[in-house]
Amino acid sequence: MMARMANPDSIALAAGAEAEGLEAVLVGGNAVNLHSYFRTTFDVDLLVREADSERWLFYFQRHGYAIFHRTSNFIRLHFAADPAGALPVDLMLADPQTFAAIQRDSRRCDLGNGLSLAIPSPLHLIAMKLHSLRSPVRFENGIDLQDVKHLIKAAKIDTSSKEFTNITERYATDATRKILWEPGGESSS
Repeated sequence: MMARMANPDSIALAAGAEAEGLEAVLVGGNAVNLHSYFRTTFDVDLLVREADSERWLFYFQRHGYAIFHRTSNFIRLHFAADPAGALPVDLMLADPQTFAAIQRDSRRCDLGNGLSLAIPSPLHLIAMKLHSLRSPVRFENGIDLQDVKHLIKAAKIDTSSKEFTNITERYATDATRKILWEPGGESSS
């Protein structure tokens, strides 16, 4: 009989990868939670260098994960023995310049039990959320838009600043900008 691997803590595994020289920035819902407010999230999103993707795959495969879905800039991993027993891990593959810029402006967050991970600055996280809102499915879902609004409020972002305006012009759709700037929206104050 084959020994069954215990279900892992996906976030702890990601933090532990640093001991093997792998670098990541925790993004997505977990990063939003560490910045501002708590909401349910169903995966662990990691921004990693595209050049390190095979090393990341090998690392997670050694811990019982298998590829569930893969594109040129995204890899979803599930715990093979029990996909519902551990949070899936999404590797967002970034070019060296993008990764370096986001990592440079990130800060370390204590995850407990002596573990920590970098999370992006609020503005970088907002840019990623605005980019994801280009997907009609993500826009309809509404979670990313709520994340943006909460990040603006929690980080006290000046929405009239040139930096914020540049981010919205570059990453937000017209529909998203309209919602952000409508009366009662975060950017109307």
